[in-house]
Amino acid sequence: MENNVSIETTQPTFCGACSVTVNDSDAFCDSCGYPLKGTEFDQRNFIANRNSKEIDLEEYQKNIANAGKALYWVAVACAVSGLVLYAVSKDEQTKMGILVINLILTIIFVALGAWSRKKPFAAIISGATLYGITIILNVIDNPLTLVKGIIFKIIIIGAFIKGIKAAIEAEKVKKELNIE
Repeated sequence: MENNVSIETTQPTFCGACSVTVNDSDAFCDSCGYPLKGTEFDQRNFIANRNSKEIDLEEYQKNIANAGKALYWVAVACAVSGLVLYAVSKDEQTKMGILVINLILTIIFVALGAWSRKKPFAAIISGATLYGITIILNVIDNPLTLVKGIIFKIIIIGAFIKGIKAAIEAEKVKKELNIE
């Protein structure tokens, strides 16, 4: 006596947007929200919106990278100004104070620039805050420092603002697209 047992094998179904395995009974992908049982128009519209968000994300990443570069530029400015002020200062105690403070600021801004690759929002906010505090303290010491290097300051602050906005928007898009 033979047992004729047929074993049915079904191929797994994958999401058309994110390629995650889905159940045949699902109407939407649990991972990205793709309309598995939607009309062709709904599916194309979903893909078009997703592609648009990915393009936006690339633009946000550029602005975040520019803000990270601005942190490095501030570090360079701190290092150069520290060395110049050290060279022109007459008092030995003042010279060392200026050099040490600018060296510390340089190290902090370099560290923030590196950190901006992993945690852009926190790094850019921290860098912008420290930069603002540095400007305020310099203005308290010498009000003319507000206008010295004003173009550089405007460019750096603008890069920080664009970077902060981009980091916020990038996080929103990453959550919508389920990107880590």
